[in-house]
Amino acid sequence: MTAAIAQKSRIVDAQGDPFVRAAGPDGGPRYETLPNWMANRHWEAAETSRLNEAHWTYDSEAPINDWLVDHLWKIRARAIYESRQNGFLAGIANTLADDVVGPDGPQLEVQSGNKAYNEAKESVWREWFKSPTTRANVSGAATLRLWVRNFARCGEFLSRIITDPAASGPVKMRLWLTPARDLATPAGHVAGGKTVLGVELDRYDRPVRYWIAETAADGISTTYAPWPPDLVIHEFVLEEEQQARGYPWLTTALQPSADLRDYDDQVQDAARQMADQASLLYCENPDEPWLSPESTTIERRTIKTAPPGWKPFQLQASQPPVQYPQYKQERQAEIARAINMPLMIARLDSARHNYSSARFDGQGYARFVAFIQLFLSGSPKSVGTLDRLVDEVEREARFSVPALRDPPPDARNHWTWPARPHVDPGKEATASKIRLETGQSTLSDELAERGRTVDVHLATLKRDREAFEAAGQPMPAWMRGETDDTEVDLDEDDDAENAKAASNHE
Repeated sequence: MTAAIAQKSRIVDAQGDPFVRAAGPDGGPRYETLPNWMANRHWEAAETSRLNEAHWTYDSEAPINDWLVDHLWKIRARAIYESRQNGFLAGIANTLADDVVGPDGPQLEVQSGNKAYNEAKESVWREWFKSPTTRANVSGAATLRLWVRNFARCGEFLSRIITDPAASGPVKMRLWLTPARDLATPAGHVAGGKTVLGVELDRYDRPVRYWIAETAADGISTTYAPWPPDLVIHEFVLEEEQQARGYPWLTTALQPSADLRDYDDQVQDAARQMADQASLLYCENPDEPWLSPESTTIERRTIKTAPPGWKPFQLQASQPPVQYPQYKQERQAEIARAINMPLMIARLDSARHNYSSARFDGQGYARFVAFIQLFLSGSPKSVGTLDRLVDEVEREARFSVPALRDPPPDARNHWTWPARPHVDPGKEATASKIRLETGQSTLSDELAERGRTVDVHLATLKRDREAFEAAGQPMPAWMRGETDDTEVDLDEDDDAENAKAASNHE
């Protein structure tokens, strides 16, 4: 905008002179140069200046699939590399898998009015889940652990559904575990819809075909085979509309992780260099002759003399610095935040936590773990991968298991995942009891925190009671309706724990 135009529009600066806006990188005006008193609608976060333009060089509203096409392969390769080289990243990925899957995976409980159908479906599923892949020694729990770790490293997991004639049991359907890198678009591929990194989509962004690499017998040439979506399991957590592929959950942690590892190496190198320098000789008189040779071996626990004019000197170690532990802790917290994991769990260290802080720090992470569990299994409000596999197993098992040929209309799958241990199970149980007795909560609310409903809970109690009766065993007191009035002091040892945490912090 020229000065004449500015004068005509009566845009003046604080001194009354015509205000001229500087041109931006695209030739247009840089609105951020307007004085704040002139900007009626203004965001400071949208300003671009000499001091911040380098940081915002790559800001863009480009569709996420464009970003994935350009960068997914590199981000995935770096996430895999760093998780293999960095024990901290490998540890938080394994901890996440441990907390989500548990030691043996979830348990299926079928709820319907047909008891024979329920038991038959559960039995067939348990038999199949022992070895659900083309590898007989890979269990269902191991498969789930792999999938959860792949969320951290790749952002997605991929498997193909095939029929394996060599499989044991009444169900021959098996999972062919496939690395995410094998899902790619063939060179020169032309199809009716749009294809993003091997996923062919229709106009509504629904997958209609998956292109998966298959290496030839010579191990060199590679072809891409089209797979229909009903034979492919490709799961990722949607981060943006129209997204076709997942990206590693550790993406935002890669740069801090690399920085911290490099810094650790530099600190270690500097500390080692200082430790290697036993002592030095220096001279303040320029006329003194140079020592020859320049280095010599000094025997330990002996007194040595230096040449006249030369003085001994030893470098003082300054690495690692005093702030090094705190700095490393803050960077590790930043890395673990990418998967909502608190530092206490990421470092497997609760030395500076008491009961209250540990319980509070883990609440967000517990919700995240529960979300992943329901994402994998499904719930009354969502369909998960395990629900889909149960249906596949049931369809094939109907031919050999008569009880499954007429499924009742009210049949529902309920998944019970291994619960993460409480910080203090006794205090948690007592707190739940107090909330129920005082009317602050309901049984539905308490069971919902464990991923159960009242219907499922009552059906399970009935089932357990029938099992005791069928076995001729006496039922426990709580099952007979008898209660234990033993009171537990919730505040017991809290003061000691807080004092201990404060002492450790100091």
